[in-house]
Amino acid sequence: MLLIRAALAAFSFRAVSCDFFVDEEDGRLRSPEITSKYGYRTETHKVETYDGFKVEMHRISASPTAGPFDPEKPPVFLMHGLMGSSGDWIMIGPKNALPYLLADRGYDVWMGNGRGNRYSNEHSYLTDNMREYWEFSWHEVGIYDMPVMIDFVLDMRKVKQLHYVGHSQGITVFLVLTSLMPQYNEKFIKVHALAPAAYLYHLKNPVLRYLATHLSAVENTVNFLGWNQYAPNPPWVLNVAHMFCPHSVRNCVNLMFLLSAGEFQHLLPKIVPVLLGHIPAGASAKQIYHFGQGVISGRFRQYDYGLDNNTEIYHNPDPPEYNLTNVRAPVLIYYGQDDHLSTPTDVGRLAQELPNVVSLNQVADASFGHMDFLLAPDVKAVLYDHIIASIAEN
Repeated sequence: MLLIRAALAAFSFRAVSCDFFVDEEDGRLRSPEITSKYGYRTETHKVETYDGFKVEMHRISASPTAGPFDPEKPPVFLMHGLMGSSGDWIMIGPKNALPYLLADRGYDVWMGNGRGNRYSNEHSYLTDNMREYWEFSWHEVGIYDMPVMIDFVLDMRKVKQLHYVGHSQGITVFLVLTSLMPQYNEKFIKVHALAPAAYLYHLKNPVLRYLATHLSAVENTVNFLGWNQYAPNPPWVLNVAHMFCPHSVRNCVNLMFLLSAGEFQHLLPKIVPVLLGHIPAGASAKQIYHFGQGVISGRFRQYDYGLDNNTEIYHNPDPPEYNLTNVRAPVLIYYGQDDHLSTPTDVGRLAQELPNVVSLNQVADASFGHMDFLLAPDVKAVLYDHIIASIAEN
């Protein structure tokens, strides 16, 4: 096991007043419409992967307060988690959400979208009603989507490196990329890993653990029914949120607690209509199966197709492990004590196995969970200000 080279740090979770500059309409708008609405110059860029997917990135290139980005500052690339999109990063609005804060400080901000979500749902020869279209997990996001997006940003800016911020699966795909294509390590100045999802053996979410334990039966049932994707919420879900959340804190919190098995303890009710407009943004069932396999095996490895298929595909009865010793980019890890998905124990194991962990940062508030990295009322004070300060060092 490799030793962490920097001391453990902790953030204090203190009560600070904040306003979320959002309204319910933001749940019905696409990401570029939202950022433009708040006065941020926004661009949309689409690139094609080696296997034919057309993945979309959203760029904030100017702030209403700071003007155009500073060309002397490196670009910052943000990558969402499972069933998410670029919309994950902007739900809590200007003055609070990380992309806006970075743009206000003169950074060129890029938000990626993995294949299969609402922004990256085109393919050069497949359509999303074909089973073949959905035959991907986060492994393919890592080896196909990530390199073309990273290279596009670097080429556009004519620079060699960028800063990277990923939440949950946004770090999973970074680990896939840099473990299998280690030359990409040189393209990251720093990697800020928020609630990284790699090892999941100690996952505490009871619903997800039950599904993982019965993964084979779930997979067979889903395949029989032809449910090979998890689609974005239909409009009626937003109507339900409109009815329950803005007017009743108790009903709203109870609803979100039920849906998330406790992962939204700090959620403000007025954010729920926006949240449900952006999550889920679409994903393949295979992405969830892949995470489920890790819950049961306790290992971070490629997709398990079963003994016979593994032998044919990998020339081995077991899928290969991702070689984390190849991940040489500087990584700063941030984790919550009450994260039911990326638990402190599993995050600690990841930190021990990565060769270049700059810091392992625990949010001091004992109730800080997985989605608080995007939605907590005090996330700017307890997390984002620290990330921005770290980015400003390079």
